[in-house]
Amino acid sequence: MKRARLPLVLLALLALIPPAMSEEGDTPTSTNPQVKMETTLGDMVIELDVERAPISVYNFLQYAADGYYDGTIFHRVMPTFMIQGGGFTPALDKKTDGLRAPIYNEWKNGLKNVRGTISMARTNQAHSATSQFFINVVDNAALDRPRGGGAAYAVFGKVVEGMETVDTIRYTETKTDSKYGGGQNKVVPVEPVVINAVQLLGDYALEDAAAAAEVAKERMKAEEEAALAEKKAAADAQRAKEKPLVDELVKKLESEAGAKFTTTASGLMYLETATGEGENPQPTDTVEVHYRGTLLDGTEFDSSYKRGETISFPLNRVIKGWTEGVGMMKPGGKCTLIIPSDLAYGERGSPPVIGPNSTLVFEIELVSIK
Repeated sequence: MKRARLPLVLLALLALIPPAMSEEGDTPTSTNPQVKMETTLGDMVIELDVERAPISVYNFLQYAADGYYDGTIFHRVMPTFMIQGGGFTPALDKKTDGLRAPIYNEWKNGLKNVRGTISMARTNQAHSATSQFFINVVDNAALDRPRGGGAAYAVFGKVVEGMETVDTIRYTETKTDSKYGGGQNKVVPVEPVVINAVQLLGDYALEDAAAAAEVAKERMKAEEEAALAEKKAAADAQRAKEKPLVDELVKKLESEAGAKFTTTASGLMYLETATGEGENPQPTDTVEVHYRGTLLDGTEFDSSYKRGETISFPLNRVIKGWTEGVGMMKPGGKCTLIIPSDLAYGERGSPPVIGPNSTLVFEIELVSIK
C-alpha cells in the first residue's frame, strides 16, 4: 500500500518550526548559556559550551558580568584566520584593571577550532589564558594540535547568530601600530571595533557555571598531578638506568684528562680539557664553536667537525646545559659537558636519535665570542 505524501505547503510550514523547543514551546532545551555581544559593527549571539568547557565558560561569564569587556576592542583582525579581542582599550592600551588569574587550558574537550567558534587566546604557556578570546573566521585545524606549552587552543563556544557581524569585523580595514606587536603586522583596525557590552541572555544562573568549573578544575588538577608523577617516575627510571654508564664515562674521561669533573648546582658536569684566554661569554653574546655530541653509549648524533665548519649562535638560544657550560669557557678553551636531560631535551627528547630523558655528552671548543 502506498504511503500518503504530505502536501508540499505543509512540508514547508513544518520546516519553519524552530528545533530544540521545550514542551512549553518558548524556551530552548539547550542548557548552555548564551550571551549577546554588542559591537560598533553589529551584534552577535554566542552559545557557550558549559558542559565541555566549564572553566573557560565561567571565566568568560565572570568577565562579562563584571562589565570588563565593555569598551574593549577587537585589536587583532586577520581575515584568513580569526578576530581577537577582550584585552585592549580603543587607545590600544592593555586593560589590566579587573584582570583575573590565568585559567586551565581545556583543549582536550573535543571541540574544534572551526569557523564561527570562540576560543581562549593565550601565550606560549599552556595555562595562561585570561580575558582575551578569538573567533575563528575559517576552519583552523592547526590550532587543534599541541604547540606552545604542549597544548592546543581551547574552544568554549560558537556564534549562533550574527556571523555577518563577525565577517564585517573580519574584513574591516587594518593598519600597523607601534603599540601592538612592535608595529610589524597589519592587524589593528583603522577604526576601533569596540565591544559595547556582553550580556547574558535568559535566566541562566552564573552559580551553575561556577559549580561546573570547580568540578572541572579539581579533575584537571588531579590529572595534571598524575601526569607529573608519571613523568617523574619515567625520568627517575631513566636516570637509574644511565647511572652506571655515567659513572663509567666519568672515570674514563677523568683518567684521560688528569682532572676532575665539576658538578654545578644545576647538575651539569663540566670538565675543562684546554684552558682558553679572555672573558667568559654572556648569555646574550653570540659564540662561535666546534662541537661533537654523543649519547652515553658513544652514539654520535651531531658534529660540526664532520661538517667541516664552525657554528655561531646566541648563547641564550640553545639548551640550558649549553648556555651554562659554554658560559664558563673562554675563547680557545675546550671542555666536555655531561648534560642531564632536564638541561637538554627533557621528556620529549629529540627524535629519532635522542630518546626521552636522555643524558647527553658534548665535546666543545669555544672558537670566539662575536
